[in-house]
Amino acid sequence: LAEVKETPLSENGIEHLVLDDGQKLEADLFIDCTGFKSLLLSKAFDVPFTSIEDYIPNNYAWATKIPYRDPESQIVNYTNCTAIENGWIWEIPLWSRMGSGYVWSDKYVSAEEALKEFKLGLIKKGYTDAEDLEYHLVPMRCGIQEKLWVKNTCAIGLSAGFIEPLQSNGLQSIHQFLFNLCRILERGHISEWDRREFTTKCHDDFYGFMGVVALSYLLSHRD
Repeated sequence: LAEVKETPLSENGIEHLVLDDGQKLEADLFIDCTGFKSLLLSKAFDVPFTSIEDYIPNNYAWATKIPYRDPESQIVNYTNCTAIENGWIWEIPLWSRMGSGYVWSDKYVSAEEALKEFKLGLIKKGYTDAEDLEYHLVPMRCGIQEKLWVKNTCAIGLSAGFIEPLQSNGLQSIHQFLFNLCRILERGHISEWDRREFTTKCHDDFYGFMGVVALSYLLSHRD
Protein backbone atom coordinates (compact mmCIF):
# COMPACT_ATOMS: atom_id res chain seq x y z
CA LEU A 1 0.00 0.00 0.00
CA ALA A 2 1.14 3.54 -0.73
CA GLU A 3 -0.27 7.06 -0.49
CA VAL A 4 -0.38 9.76 -3.14
CA LYS A 5 2.38 12.28 -2.46
CA GLU A 6 2.33 14.54 -5.54
CA THR A 7 0.08 15.14 -8.57
CA PRO A 8 2.11 17.18 -11.09
CA LEU A 9 -0.10 18.86 -13.70
CA SER A 10 0.31 19.38 -17.44
CA GLU A 11 -1.91 20.94 -20.09
CA ASN A 12 -3.96 17.72 -20.31
CA GLY A 13 -4.44 17.28 -16.57
CA ILE A 14 -2.54 15.13 -14.09
CA GLU A 15 0.75 14.08 -15.69
CA HIS A 16 1.37 11.20 -13.28
CA LEU A 17 1.00 10.26 -9.61
CA VAL A 18 4.00 10.21 -7.31
CA LEU A 19 3.50 7.78 -4.42
CA ASP A 20 5.25 7.92 -1.07
CA ASP A 21 7.05 4.64 -1.82
CA GLY A 22 8.73 6.17 -4.88
CA GLN A 23 6.41 4.76 -7.56
CA LYS A 24 5.35 6.94 -10.49
CA LEU A 25 2.01 5.99 -12.06
CA GLU A 26 0.91 7.20 -15.48
CA ALA A 27 -2.56 6.80 -17.00
CA ASP A 28 -4.91 8.18 -19.64
CA LEU A 29 -7.69 8.51 -17.06
CA PHE A 30 -7.39 8.82 -13.29
CA ILE A 31 -10.38 7.91 -11.13
CA ASP A 32 -10.19 9.65 -7.78
CA CYS A 33 -11.12 7.16 -5.04
CA THR A 34 -9.16 8.85 -2.24
CA GLY A 35 -12.13 9.35 0.09
CA PHE A 36 -13.09 12.65 1.69
CA LYS A 37 -9.57 14.00 1.00
CA SER A 38 -10.22 13.97 -2.76
CA LEU A 39 -6.48 14.19 -3.40
CA LEU A 40 -6.80 14.18 -7.18
CA LEU A 41 -9.89 16.10 -8.20
CA SER A 42 -10.27 18.57 -5.33
CA LYS A 43 -6.64 19.13 -4.30
CA ALA A 44 -5.04 19.05 -7.76
CA PHE A 45 -7.70 21.07 -9.59
CA ASP A 46 -9.12 23.09 -6.68
CA VAL A 47 -12.71 22.10 -7.50
CA PRO A 48 -15.27 23.82 -5.21
CA PHE A 49 -17.37 21.65 -2.89
CA THR A 50 -21.13 22.20 -2.45
CA SER A 51 -22.39 21.39 1.04
CA ILE A 52 -25.89 19.96 1.67
CA GLU A 53 -25.94 20.77 5.39
CA ASP A 54 -28.95 23.08 4.90
CA TYR A 55 -30.97 19.98 3.93
CA ILE A 56 -29.26 17.23 5.94
CA PRO A 57 -27.24 18.59 8.91
CA ASN A 58 -25.75 15.32 10.22
CA ASN A 59 -21.96 15.54 9.84
CA TYR A 60 -20.44 13.14 12.39
CA ALA A 61 -20.68 9.52 13.43
CA TRP A 62 -19.42 7.49 16.36
CA ALA A 63 -18.60 3.95 15.21
CA THR A 64 -17.81 0.74 17.08
CA LYS A 65 -17.43 -3.04 16.65
CA ILE A 66 -19.59 -5.31 18.82
CA PRO A 67 -18.73 -9.00 19.38
CA TYR A 68 -21.60 -11.43 18.85
CA ARG A 69 -23.27 -13.08 21.82
CA ASP A 70 -25.40 -15.39 19.67
CA PRO A 71 -24.58 -15.20 15.93
CA GLU A 72 -27.46 -17.53 15.03
CA SER A 73 -30.03 -14.98 16.19
CA GLN A 74 -28.06 -11.75 15.63
CA ILE A 75 -26.95 -12.26 12.01
CA VAL A 76 -29.93 -11.08 9.99
CA ASN A 77 -30.14 -9.98 6.36
CA TYR A 78 -30.96 -6.33 7.00
CA THR A 79 -29.61 -3.22 8.70
CA ASN A 80 -31.37 -1.83 11.77
CA CYS A 81 -31.72 1.97 11.96
CA THR A 82 -33.02 3.29 15.29
CA ALA A 83 -33.76 6.96 16.00
CA ILE A 84 -32.58 8.29 19.38
CA GLU A 85 -32.14 11.76 20.91
CA ASN A 86 -30.07 13.59 18.27
CA GLY A 87 -29.73 11.18 15.36
CA TRP A 88 -29.89 7.47 14.66
CA ILE A 89 -28.00 4.25 15.41
CA TRP A 90 -27.14 1.70 12.74
CA GLU A 91 -26.59 -2.01 13.36
CA ILE A 92 -25.03 -3.92 10.46
CA PRO A 93 -24.50 -7.67 10.96
CA LEU A 94 -21.21 -8.89 9.48
CA TRP A 95 -19.87 -12.45 9.55
CA SER A 96 -17.39 -11.77 12.35
CA ARG A 97 -19.11 -9.08 14.42
CA MET A 98 -21.84 -6.45 14.57
CA GLY A 99 -20.96 -3.04 13.17
CA SER A 100 -22.73 -0.15 14.85
CA GLY A 101 -22.61 3.62 14.78
CA TYR A 102 -24.43 6.79 15.79
CA VAL A 103 -25.02 9.51 13.18
CA TRP A 104 -25.50 13.07 14.51
CA SER A 105 -24.82 16.77 13.94
CA ASP A 106 -22.44 18.90 15.97
CA LYS A 107 -24.93 21.77 15.56
CA TYR A 108 -27.17 20.16 18.15
CA VAL A 109 -24.99 17.99 20.39
CA SER A 110 -21.32 17.79 21.38
CA ALA A 111 -19.15 14.77 20.59
CA GLU A 112 -18.96 13.88 24.28
CA GLU A 113 -22.72 14.05 24.78
CA ALA A 114 -23.34 12.12 21.55
CA LEU A 115 -21.06 9.34 22.76
CA LYS A 116 -23.02 9.11 26.00
CA GLU A 117 -26.27 8.90 24.03
CA PHE A 118 -24.78 6.22 21.79
CA LYS A 119 -23.63 4.06 24.71
CA LEU A 120 -26.99 4.41 26.44
CA GLY A 121 -28.76 3.50 23.21
CA LEU A 122 -26.66 0.35 22.88
CA ILE A 123 -27.36 -0.61 26.49
CA LYS A 124 -31.10 -0.22 25.85
CA LYS A 125 -30.68 -2.58 22.91
CA GLY A 126 -29.16 -5.18 25.20
CA TYR A 127 -25.44 -4.59 24.68
CA THR A 128 -24.50 -4.54 28.36
CA ASP A 129 -20.76 -4.25 27.64
CA ALA A 130 -21.14 -0.91 25.80
CA GLU A 131 -18.70 0.83 28.17
CA ASP A 132 -15.95 -1.66 27.27
CA LEU A 133 -16.12 -1.16 23.48
CA GLU A 134 -13.73 0.99 21.42
CA TYR A 135 -15.33 4.01 19.74
CA HIS A 136 -14.06 5.96 16.74
CA LEU A 137 -15.19 9.47 15.78
CA VAL A 138 -15.85 9.79 12.04
CA PRO A 139 -16.27 13.28 10.53
CA MET A 140 -18.50 13.27 7.45
CA ARG A 141 -18.18 15.81 4.64
CA CYS A 142 -21.72 15.82 3.23
CA GLY A 143 -22.17 17.38 -0.20
CA ILE A 144 -20.79 17.02 -3.71
CA GLN A 145 -18.01 18.44 -5.87
CA GLU A 146 -19.09 21.21 -8.23
CA LYS A 147 -17.36 19.36 -11.09
CA LEU A 148 -16.86 15.58 -11.15
CA TRP A 149 -14.65 15.25 -14.23
CA VAL A 150 -11.83 17.69 -14.97
CA LYS A 151 -9.48 17.00 -17.89
CA ASN A 152 -8.17 13.44 -17.32
CA THR A 153 -9.52 12.99 -13.78
CA CYS A 154 -12.97 12.04 -12.51
CA ALA A 155 -14.19 11.23 -9.00
CA ILE A 156 -16.18 8.23 -7.74
CA GLY A 157 -17.30 7.51 -4.18
CA LEU A 158 -16.48 9.72 -1.19
CA SER A 159 -14.11 11.87 -3.24
CA ALA A 160 -17.08 12.84 -5.44
CA GLY A 161 -19.75 13.36 -2.82
CA PHE A 162 -21.47 11.90 0.21
CA ILE A 163 -24.88 11.93 1.85
CA GLU A 164 -25.19 10.67 5.41
CA PRO A 165 -25.46 6.85 5.43
CA LEU A 166 -29.22 6.49 5.98
CA GLN A 167 -30.58 4.22 3.19
CA SER A 168 -26.97 3.10 2.39
CA ASN A 169 -27.06 5.56 -0.51
CA GLY A 170 -23.25 5.59 -0.80
CA LEU A 171 -23.28 2.10 -2.33
CA GLN A 172 -25.96 3.05 -4.84
CA SER A 173 -24.27 6.32 -5.82
CA ILE A 174 -20.94 4.53 -6.48
CA HIS A 175 -22.76 2.03 -8.69
CA GLN A 176 -24.66 4.75 -10.54
CA PHE A 177 -21.61 7.01 -11.04
CA LEU A 178 -19.62 4.05 -12.44
CA PHE A 179 -22.51 3.20 -14.76
CA ASN A 180 -22.55 6.81 -16.00
CA LEU A 181 -18.77 6.70 -16.55
CA CYS A 182 -18.85 3.39 -18.46
CA ARG A 183 -21.65 4.64 -20.67
CA ILE A 184 -19.60 7.68 -21.68
CA LEU A 185 -16.35 5.75 -22.14
CA GLU A 186 -18.10 3.45 -24.63
CA ARG A 187 -18.28 6.37 -27.04
CA GLY A 188 -14.50 6.27 -27.51
CA HIS A 189 -13.49 9.90 -27.97
CA ILE A 190 -14.04 12.01 -24.84
CA SER A 191 -14.82 15.71 -25.21
CA GLU A 192 -15.59 18.49 -22.74
CA TRP A 193 -19.26 17.86 -23.50
CA ASP A 194 -18.88 14.31 -22.17
CA ARG A 195 -17.20 15.54 -18.99
CA ARG A 196 -19.96 18.04 -18.35
CA GLU A 197 -22.65 15.47 -19.12
CA PHE A 198 -21.07 13.10 -16.58
CA THR A 199 -21.17 15.80 -13.92
CA THR A 200 -24.77 16.74 -14.73
CA LYS A 201 -26.02 13.14 -14.72
CA CYS A 202 -24.20 12.29 -11.47
CA HIS A 203 -25.51 15.48 -9.85
CA ASP A 204 -29.06 14.49 -10.83
CA ASP A 205 -28.59 11.04 -9.30
CA PHE A 206 -26.97 12.47 -6.16
CA TYR A 207 -29.67 15.04 -5.43
CA GLY A 208 -32.33 12.41 -6.07
CA PHE A 209 -30.74 10.18 -3.41
CA MET A 210 -30.42 13.21 -1.12
CA GLY A 211 -34.14 13.92 -1.49
CA VAL A 212 -35.02 10.39 -0.35
CA VAL A 213 -32.90 10.80 2.79
CA ALA A 214 -34.27 14.28 3.49
CA LEU A 215 -37.85 12.96 3.19
CA SER A 216 -37.07 10.36 5.88
CA TYR A 217 -36.71 13.30 8.29
CA LEU A 218 -39.36 15.56 6.77
CA LEU A 219 -42.08 12.90 7.00
CA SER A 220 -41.08 11.69 10.45
CA HIS A 221 -43.54 12.24 13.29
CA ARG A 222 -40.71 13.09 15.67
CA ASP A 223 -39.91 16.73 16.37
